Amino acid sequence: MYIISKEAHIYSFRSDLMPVESVDSGSEVIFETYDCYREQLKSSSKNQLFSLKGINPATGPLAIRGAEPGDMLKVTILSIELHDEGTMYLRPGAGVLKKFVVHPEVKKLRVKNGTLHFDSTHSFPIKPMIGVIGVSPKEGDISTFAPGTHGGNMDTKEITAGSVVYLPVSVPGANLAIGDLHALMGDGEVPICGVEIGGRVRVKVEVLKESGFNGPVVEDREHFYVISSALTLDEACQSASENMFAFLSSRLPQYEANDIICLMGIGGDLRISQMVNPLKTAKYRIPKTLFPVRF
Repeated sequence: MYIISKEAHIYSFRSDLMPVESVDSGSEVIFETYDCYREQLKSSSKNQLFSLKGINPATGPLAIRGAEPGDMLKVTILSIELHDEGTMYLRPGAGVLKKFVVHPEVKKLRVKNGTLHFDSTHSFPIKPMIGVIGVSPKEGDISTFAPGTHGGNMDTKEITAGSVVYLPVSVPGANLAIGDLHALMGDGEVPICGVEIGGRVRVKVEVLKESGFNGPVVEDREHFYVISSALTLDEACQSASENMFAFLSSRLPQYEANDIICLMGIGGDLRISQMVNPLKTAKYRIPKTLFPVRF
């Protein structure tokens, strides 16, 4: 079993990244991760702003031998193990509800026996998910704060244990990096954060040759999700819808375009992943019972 230490991490996805480890297709790998604050927020506080350095680290990158531009990287999330304490950090001017945040506040929240303890009244079953999972883009330097066709900071809560993430390969080896775990987060990530937490993610990585889809796709037991990001939420939603149509059309040539559109409208769902990152992220969900499609 390969283990990538959280000490090996990046703050941007670039084409010239040097991998910290190389593995064969089909290998299982554990990524140790910091929380998105790089564990600099040690205790609860109010009315205090913090100058944090090195935010949103993603552990890696990992090269997968045989991955070439034009391929897809299949990443199966086998398990997510969390630390025993999560963090939420609110500050004025940040998040969808920024005008209502009256003072900065750090909340430290205990995670025990699969339960998040918010206060003496409220507790919730945890739903661990991965905020950042991505590969090197063909060109440019994309911050780990940002999502894109390479994956990155998609903050999509369906990226959890048991799901599969498909990412387009743009450079030899792909250069996979993972970080920004959450114990719990609602769609939209409205406060600017979920319950941010460190942990360990065990994945299986496989190279799919020449799969030809230019963007992230997530698969779970019941659905496919096409993930799209753009400057505005309207653009992200339009892109997610068009990309789902393209995904289905290329895999189901027996269906006419109008039938695919109608069935998407009947059985599909257009949803928001997050609206607080540099680009907004939408997802189009299609149940596998509606279209018998394989990636």
